This record gives sequence, C-alpha cells and structure tokens, in this order.
Amino acid sequence: MNPRQRLIALAQRLILAMRRSGVQIPEAGPEALWTLAIAVAGWWLTGRDPEIEAELRPFAALPMLFSIFNGVKALPGFAAAVSRAEDEAGLQSGGQRFAAVVSELGIAKLKAALQNSIFIRLQDQIVASYPFPSSLFATQAPPVRVVRGNPPLAEGKRLTEAEGAPISTAPAQPSVSEETVAFLSKRYSEFLVKRILKA
Repeated sequence: MNPRQRLIALAQRLILAMRRSGVQIPEAGPEALWTLAIAVAGWWLTGRDPEIEAELRPFAALPMLFSIFNGVKALPGFAAAVSRAEDEAGLQSGGQRFAAVVSELGIAKLKAALQNSIFIRLQDQIVASYPFPSSLFATQAPPVRVVRGNPPLAEGKRLTEAEGAPISTAPAQPSVSEETVAFLSKRYSEFLVKRILKA
C-alpha cells in the first residue's frame, strides 16, 4: 500500500474503535471525527513511516495539532492498540483507550477543539482530500448528542446515538473500503478479518 492508503486504512480502523468506545461528543459530526481520525493516524504514522510526512505536508495546521497530541498521555495507547488490533477484541480495547483519551481531555475541551476555526478549515481540507467513509457512520445521526440516563445495554445491542432517535433492531454492519479490506486480508486470516469488520 502507498502512504495515502496506509493513512486511510488506519483512520478507518480508528473510527471503528471510536464507534466501539461508547463515547459520544456533543455536536461533533462525522466529518469532524473523520478529520480527527486522519490527524491521529498521521500523527502515529509520521514517526514510523517517513513517506507519511510528505503525504501530510499540504495540511499546514497538522504540525500544530500534532504538538497538542504529543501532550495527551492516553493517545499513544489508543493509536497503538488500534494499529495492532487483530480481531474484534483488539478494536474493543482500542475503543476503551479512546474513552481514556476523552476522559483525559474532557468532553468540553475536546468539543471546543473540534469547533475551533482552525480545525474547521482543516476539516474542509481533509474531507476534500480523503474519501469520506460515510458507510462507517451509516447509523450515526449528526449532530451527535450525549444520551443521558440510559443504562448500558447488553453486549451486541446498540445505544441510540442521538436523543429521540429510534433504536434499530436490525444488525448494522458498516461497509469498509476495499483498500481497508485488502490491507487487513494481507495481514490476517479471513476469520480474523471478519471479526475485525464485524460491527
């Protein structure tokens, strides 16, 4: 895979882990989360893959964002867990680590960062440059709102992701790009790939 494909593949896996975290960020739409995933993937891969730095050079705001990421103690654990996840349990572990990132930062601070004008300009550039994986957000209704007062449901069932939205009883399995499937298929057995992609 070329640097662009590696970046997108990791960003998609980060989204899958975020979706498993149970964390909901008020007013953060799918485009903001995709931009965050691309940024985290770029931050993680830059030190490990010199070609990624060249891939991300056009985005002037990223170095500033990377310097902020360097101060988030829980972020390396999140990125590492997702990058080496081999099955559903690995993505679930990544989701727990994303919850730790949000806990460290605080919802209010993260929300403010995602609504900052610099981040919004970066979001426009990222969404224009990298294919937005709408299928990964198929069951998410923007703007996202925190669901309060609902106890966690049994494993395998989904909480509604927007107040007042009906809970779907049909299994929702997000489609993943062919690039990601090809990447995973090269590294893992067919059984593990199915487990990783299982929603």
